Amino acid sequence: MANEYRGLGLNGGQYINTTGAVTGDFFCIVATEDTVLASLTSNIDNIADICTGQDATTLSANTAIYGRITGITLTSGAVIAYKM
Repeated sequence: MANEYRGLGLNGGQYINTTGAVTGDFFCIVATEDTVLASLTSNIDNIADICTGQDATTLSANTAIYGRITGITLTSGAVIAYKM
C-alpha cells in the first residue's frame, strides 16, 4: 500500500524555492515554475548533465523528474519534492 500512497503524493513533499542544499529521500521532483538545478543527487545516470554549467537545462513548469533523489540544490525557480 505504501507504493500507492507514494505514487499519489500522499506521503507528502517539500516545497523548495531557495538556493540552499536540501537533502531527503524523494521519489520525484516537479518544477512549479521555470527552474534551473545547480545539483541533483540521485540514482539517475548522468543527471549532472542537466545541472548548472555548460549544459544547464531549464526545466519548464510542470516538468517532473523521477528516481531516488537524495539531494537538490537550485540555481533558480522552485520545485515540489515528493517524499518516498
